[in-house]
Amino acid sequence: MDKSILEKRIHTKAEERTDKYFSEIRDFFHKHDDLVNELVLKPNSKEKVYFRTNYNGGSGIFDSQDILSKYTNWQDIRQELVEKYEKEETDNILSKLDSINYLLEGE
Repeated sequence: MDKSILEKRIHTKAEERTDKYFSEIRDFFHKHDDLVNELVLKPNSKEKVYFRTNYNGGSGIFDSQDILSKYTNWQDIRQELVEKYEKEETDNILSKLDSINYLLEGE
């Protein structure tokens, strides 16, 4: 197996794991219709910033990761989590390889 293929797969798994946080929060708002188009951040300006909207292409914070990043430090947190999960996944793979190597050397 090519090293770059493995690195890409580890990175993809780390991103998927990180993006699951966003999906879980977004799904929370889908399940609670009383909050959609209602729960609002009240910034100093007159502009209302909704947490979630019920229309496609909405501008609620949890309508997309891009909008979440506009109002929060989500991209910084996301990058830190991806790096953390890449390390965890790599360590997990290396541990498994060590176990396999131990079994093969024992024969």
